[in-house]
Amino acid sequence: MCGIAGIISEERDLPLEETRLLLEKMSSNVAHRGPDGHGILVQGRAGFAHRRLAIIDQNERSNQPMQTADGGLIVVFNGEIYNFLDLRSQLQNRGYRFSTASDTEVLLHGYREWGSDLPHRLRGMFAFVIWDATRQEAFAARDRFGKKPFFYYKDGPHFLFGSDIKPLLGWPRLERAINYSSLHDYMAFGYSGGEQTVFEGIFRLPPAHSMLIRPGRDTVIQRYWSLPLASDEPTIDVKEASQEFIERFDEALRIRLLSDVPIGAFLSGGLDSSAVVARMSQLVPEPLKTFSVGFAEDGYDETQYARSVAKRYGTDHRSFVMDSQIIDELPQIIWHYGEPFDDSSSLAAYSLSREAEKYVKVVLSGDGGDETLLGYSRYQRFQDAIVASSSRKNRLKTPTAAGANQDQSNFRDIYGNSICKFGDLHKLRGYGPAMAPYLLVSSMDSLGTSLEGASQCNAMDLAARVDIATYLPFDLLVKTDIATMAHGLECRSPFLDHELAEWVSQLPQKSKVFSVHGELQTKALLKRAMEAYLPTDIIYRRKQGFSVPVKHWMKREMKTFLIDTLTSTRYIGRGVIEPKYMLKMIDEHMTGAADHGTRLWNQLCFELWAQTFIDKADTSALSIGPIASIR
Repeated sequence: MCGIAGIISEERDLPLEETRLLLEKMSSNVAHRGPDGHGILVQGRAGFAHRRLAIIDQNERSNQPMQTADGGLIVVFNGEIYNFLDLRSQLQNRGYRFSTASDTEVLLHGYREWGSDLPHRLRGMFAFVIWDATRQEAFAARDRFGKKPFFYYKDGPHFLFGSDIKPLLGWPRLERAINYSSLHDYMAFGYSGGEQTVFEGIFRLPPAHSMLIRPGRDTVIQRYWSLPLASDEPTIDVKEASQEFIERFDEALRIRLLSDVPIGAFLSGGLDSSAVVARMSQLVPEPLKTFSVGFAEDGYDETQYARSVAKRYGTDHRSFVMDSQIIDELPQIIWHYGEPFDDSSSLAAYSLSREAEKYVKVVLSGDGGDETLLGYSRYQRFQDAIVASSSRKNRLKTPTAAGANQDQSNFRDIYGNSICKFGDLHKLRGYGPAMAPYLLVSSMDSLGTSLEGASQCNAMDLAARVDIATYLPFDLLVKTDIATMAHGLECRSPFLDHELAEWVSQLPQKSKVFSVHGELQTKALLKRAMEAYLPTDIIYRRKQGFSVPVKHWMKREMKTFLIDTLTSTRYIGRGVIEPKYMLKMIDEHMTGAADHGTRLWNQLCFELWAQTFIDKADTSALSIGPIASIR
């Protein structure tokens, strides 16, 4: 795990000292991602900076930027390649010699051997750039699910990139301006997705894509992987599928245990993280270190279930109960995320990561279990709604074909509106002058782009594929990456091992959602597979989710701050929400007439982001007093 940054220019030779100073400035904004080492290398028209979090081969020989012995290839890399030992062996058999024990060197020799086919061979999480001095071009790639970030900005002859947006903001000719089209999507979903960011002119490389950067010529971006479609074969034997799942899951866990530093696991008390801990405990020789977080508010604390799993498997467990004072962390968290981001669980993830880093440098998590194994109840509700809609419109011949041949607008209207924060009606009534031009542009249209080639999927699989293409890489994985890397902590996600996910995705839906003990169960395959390893109250209790009680704190501890911020002259002047509509939302929420918690939080996070990155010339966090007041 690391932080990367760099510049590639059409100019034949970058000015050495000026470029080094620029790279120092760029990398200082990702220093938290790599506290163990720092390197800069300028070669001709390319310059690279790296901040290292040393996990494998902690020797200085594995520092980056790393280059081949002949200087022909240079790489900066963020992530972990779990199959690097196998790839290393293949390359050694082809005559390549290695001078380190790191996975980074595998990328260098692997690119020389396999070229742009390299990402296909990688099993892990990654974002990297390889400069080819002979061809005078760079090759970049990002992992399949988007676990590791990659942002870039083009300014005439200059191409800049980084693990974070903040390094790019140091470019002297970049004018910080809001991309209102992306902000429109943020207000719908709580994050900006796709290639655009909320900064005008700054882009992200999508997951499962590679990029060829050729100075003086067009940049070429290509998708190199897609999740396979579900099989149309009959349902397979549940017992056999459960056993095969355990075998494949154990393998995904085993390869993620490779580390030269202490390793642990997040344990929320939910099924996914409990499954990780249950199987992981069998693969490590010493008691596993586990970490959980909860809140005193009713319905926001699963730590008792986490302690139950920890006790069963004898883990070295630490549980943290937090209160509204966590809100005081918000300005720093806003700085770390770099874009407006309204997932309130980022507060808990950030604080838990800070505690976990005191004991380990690597953690495993349950990220991706719900999306790959159909775990959200909304998937079932969506399928029921599709069946009802199809029956009314007489579009389908049989209910069992629910989801097949559905036009994208029908999908958008039913599923998209079920997950949005500011729906079409909220926008129609509340949008201010800055957002009014986007009233006729539906954010839901972006969901359809993730359904290409998947029109024959069942409705639940369609919904999951949309989440895997949007909610997972632009919300959940961003939350985890930023929260952990803010404290120099690496997080690994066994459910998102692409070989495991490919196997699961090809199973018929009825092999993932079926009746157990007389009741239809989402994520039934995982539940059945874990019956021998986890207690019933962990497996079959109602899903709670990892959330933070900000909507309650808005009425109490952070009421004054919230109202002052969202009725301020500065906020009103941005023209995002009509002042009367904002006052209406605040009043209805405070009196209990309506729950506008998600919308108010959405706008609070946006406003603090704008104050941090648009109003100020530097890239520092806001310096404000305590947010949470004593009741």
